[in-house]
Amino acid sequence: MKRVLFPLGLLTLGLFGYLAFSQFTLPEGPGKDLVLAKCQACHDIGLVARERLSRERWDAVVREMELQGLQLTGEERAAILDYLATYLGTEPPPPPAQAETPVQRTGAQVYANCVGCHGPQGEGNPPAFPPLRGHVEVLLRAEGGRDYLLLSVLYGVQGPIRVLGQAYDGVMPGFAWLSDEELALVLNHLAAWGAPPGFRPYTPEEVKAARENPRSPEEVLALRRGLGLP
Repeated sequence: MKRVLFPLGLLTLGLFGYLAFSQFTLPEGPGKDLVLAKCQACHDIGLVARERLSRERWDAVVREMELQGLQLTGEERAAILDYLATYLGTEPPPPPAQAETPVQRTGAQVYANCVGCHGPQGEGNPPAFPPLRGHVEVLLRAEGGRDYLLLSVLYGVQGPIRVLGQAYDGVMPGFAWLSDEELALVLNHLAAWGAPPGFRPYTPEEVKAARENPRSPEEVLALRRGLGLP
């Protein structure tokens, strides 16, 4: 009976030991993923997470692991040692870093991408680049002008046009690399210089829908010619 109970006892102790180690987790901090990747390849992370050692002791542990076959570059070793000494050291670890709140950009900030050609206040740079101030209002008042303005910013325009009585023949690049939110912001920034009563602000959803039917700059120009602009 004792011969049967002894192995069962060892198995039970081993199971409890495994479960006990598995209850340990590593605190969040730079280097955590690297420690997990290198240590869990050979043993339960609980063997590491339960310890609280000085930097010198951790250095000795890492050195021992290297003698056992752990492969580390110099940078990896330094990162692991920094993490262990900081978050599993003899001093209390630093509090978890607060997640940074994304900073909401403004339409004026996004418009900085347009300033080089159209000027800080949309005054343009004739005869190379047409003005936006005054012209955007004309576009928004025209039937179909709202869609054209969105598509021209999204995909660009190429070909001869007349703006406020002056001819231009250049290429405006598209800004499809901006996010839907950023494009809606800059379009509304342009509309703030002049929009008809009842103007409905552009939305990111509207920009997203426009991406589903890509246009070439020449196709956008064809849309412009159908607006019946003066």
